[in-house]
Amino acid sequence: MNSILVVGLATLDLIYYLEKLPNKGIKYVSKKQIMSTGGNASNASIAISRLGGAVTFVSKIGNDFFGNYILTELKSENINTDHMIVKNDINTSNSCVTIDNEGERQIINFRSKKIDFKDNQFIKANNFNAYLTDGRLENATILILKEAKRHNKPGILDAENPVSKKAVKIASHVAFSLQGLESFTNTSSIKKSLKIVKNFSNNFCCVTDGKNGVFFLDNNELVQVKPPRINAIDTLAAGDVWHGAFTLAISLGTSLLNACKFANLAASKKCENLGGIKGCPYKFKNEFI
Repeated sequence: MNSILVVGLATLDLIYYLEKLPNKGIKYVSKKQIMSTGGNASNASIAISRLGGAVTFVSKIGNDFFGNYILTELKSENINTDHMIVKNDINTSNSCVTIDNEGERQIINFRSKKIDFKDNQFIKANNFNAYLTDGRLENATILILKEAKRHNKPGILDAENPVSKKAVKIASHVAFSLQGLESFTNTSSIKKSLKIVKNFSNNFCCVTDGKNGVFFLDNNELVQVKPPRINAIDTLAAGDVWHGAFTLAISLGTSLLNACKFANLAASKKCENLGGIKGCPYKFKNEFI
């Protein structure tokens, strides 16, 4: 079984389901509420584990209720949390999430400024088949992407706004969100944006755009890989599942096209279920990996 290291943000999500997303300063009554682990990297770890990969997750959390809840949940997902950094002087990141009847969401996140780290002996002392980071902890992101490059292994960057130019240059694979790509390149044209990134980086670069799937350049021509049509009821964590599935596929030597198709399929299956990352699919039969 391939061993994958994931480093980045871990949060606790309080998820509220409403008819419509809030737009006024009034009280709203939720028809359903779920508490779940959250954070791009944490969610991606769960996706990798459920889809059949062996994953070690490293993040920094507080020694508090939220932090203990996250550790318990991650361990129940068969994720190696032995090297999580737990501190008494920080508060664990947490989010309030509202989701409407169309599956769209709003997120309000609290994040401590003390959760980044630029050195870690466990990470430096071990070699993994692939490395994934969400870029939320800039120093930690640079650390593991450098380790991936040192070991000549895939180093995947989940690139959401803000995006570190240094991280983009070091990563072997960069998967932007549409907002992240537009902000990074200061242009709304996907093709032009991807060409801008290609001008200063030799890596594989793509952009995910929800129900429109994923776009990347092949010999300067824009390729769109569409996901299956579904009835989406909860898009929360879909992007995180995409990155986890993509990383797992790349770690297995899957072609870039099939890795994108597999990630699209896994993310689509998640969108058919409520509960954020709790709706992530388990290993399923497919033709891509």
